[in-house]
Amino acid sequence: MAGENHWYHQNGDLYTLTQLAKLDVGDVVYRKGGARNKLDQAELNAIKAYLQANKAQAQHQAKFPQFGHIHCSSRFDRSAASLEADLDDWMSQVGLITLTEISNDNRANQMREKGWQYYNAKASQGQDECGTAWRMDTWRRVAATVRKLNNEQYYRLDGRVADPVVSSTVVLKRADTGHRLMVSVTHMPAHVEGRGGWRTTENKWQARKAAYLSSLANWATHVQALENQYKPDATLVVADWNLNLKEEWVRDLLRNRWGAAYRQAWTHFPTSGGSLVGGASAPPGAPGKGYGDRIIDGTLIRGVETIGGPVLMPRVSSSDHRPYRESFEFTTKAGHPGSAGAAGGDGDDEATGDTHRGDPWWGFGDYMDDEIYQVPVTVGAPGGEVL
Repeated sequence: MAGENHWYHQNGDLYTLTQLAKLDVGDVVYRKGGARNKLDQAELNAIKAYLQANKAQAQHQAKFPQFGHIHCSSRFDRSAASLEADLDDWMSQVGLITLTEISNDNRANQMREKGWQYYNAKASQGQDECGTAWRMDTWRRVAATVRKLNNEQYYRLDGRVADPVVSSTVVLKRADTGHRLMVSVTHMPAHVEGRGGWRTTENKWQARKAAYLSSLANWATHVQALENQYKPDATLVVADWNLNLKEEWVRDLLRNRWGAAYRQAWTHFPTSGGSLVGGASAPPGAPGKGYGDRIIDGTLIRGVETIGGPVLMPRVSSSDHRPYRESFEFTTKAGHPGSAGAAGGDGDDEATGDTHRGDPWWGFGDYMDDEIYQVPVTVGAPGGEVL
């Protein structure tokens, strides 16, 4: 009986479980159209235990609210219609979404949905690269800013000068509890990772590495300054890192740059994936090369505990990356900025699951090569990997 609501008392009145818990042993209750039942002591105890557990959970969530987040490192040359369809799906699942590669008004405008608000900076030297959307009945915007991160100019593989690395940051406030959440997202330079460390081949690799490291350091400094200014209870740092988060040297790099207050949300990585044709071999015409099963999209967290995920979601038509979904719970009451999760502030959790390199085509979503369509082009060529 516990867990069911809307019972009728013998006097004909409709009773909730709270009202049932106040009845006496032997009182008769029944569901509409159902058999009459005399309450016994075991049933009353079960109802009271259920209500007490629900009350405790409600009280806990009133102090430490939970929320879901989906991130997708989008693809600049996919249609606005495909992004709109994917956003409709994601918005039905969570109340917070972050995106990269939306530096196109037609694509960015797809975040404009009834009941939602979003932030995407005006177009200027790539500062509209990233965006964040949130449910208006859950979050209110406190502040929003965009910041150029790299000091050094760097180059795409085709020799062209790359746009600056830019972070997009919003500070949101929970409508119900007043908790403040800062969300900062960026797209880090590509083609910087080699086997077991930095890539030291191809044209102008030193400039790309220098731009990456300066962007990383400046982003951490920028976020810390914003934290000092707005005093958020928690922070999400979201990126297409363009480095494999399964690699220990990469996790060490982020730990050293961001400090012990932050840790990776990714700790248990997927252990299964799929190819275009469901087999171990790349289909005819596919590039057949890449970084295999890298995970390069992820979140650094402070002040929240991961209660669900991260998990990779199904492939989508608006991107060559699979989105990921994760759920969090604030670890402190509103107005009391927290550290890296309830377990403490050690800065990281050990990576588990599949952290080894797999078959080049058996990746889990974050390919250098496109996993949705056959794109027989070289890296850096039109239609190849985005820089």
